[in-house]
Amino acid sequence: MPYDIDNDIEVDNESSDQFAGFAKETTLELVEADDGRLLLRDAEQDEAPLMTIDFSDKLKELLGSDTQVIGQHMIHAAIQVIMQKQMSKWHAHVYDKEPTHYS
Repeated sequence: MPYDIDNDIEVDNESSDQFAGFAKETTLELVEADDGRLLLRDAEQDEAPLMTIDFSDKLKELLGSDTQVIGQHMIHAAIQVIMQKQMSKWHAHVYDKEPTHYS
């Protein structure tokens, strides 16, 4: 089932953070855990991972060492979707209106 890119991003408008709803710079790292899961996390914080990718054993056998590269592509695609959604919100919407009178 394809992802609907036009869904609204949930923004906490009640937040006391002065930068709420705006992009913040962060450094992300993709690491492989001891159990083989790929973890995307903020490099500067010790919180739970932002995202976890867990390939099945059958798929790991099929892909071999390419699981890391495929995980990177999956995360890149997710970041692109988020960026596109943010850009869509930031740009003004222009609607064509039919004129009431033609010259």
